Amino acid sequence: MFSYADYLYEAERRKTEIAQAEQHRLSLQVAKRDSLLLQRIRPLLARLGELLVTWGHRLQTRYATESSALQICERSTRA
Repeated sequence: MFSYADYLYEAERRKTEIAQAEQHRLSLQVAKRDSLLLQRIRPLLARLGELLVTWGHRLQTRYATESSALQICERSTRA
């Protein structure tokens, strides 16, 4: 037979389970929202990455050319 203490224990356990279920439901909503956001942003991030790589190659080419020109000038002035 259940005592009043058992009743209070079960009531508190149910409240805890309900709170945990609500927290889980909210975390699933957030995860779904975040995945939808990433699906929309992923192509933009990929394009940005391509642009940064292209820019980096251009900078390397530009400064590699200037660096080699400086080295040639320095060699000619030493001789």
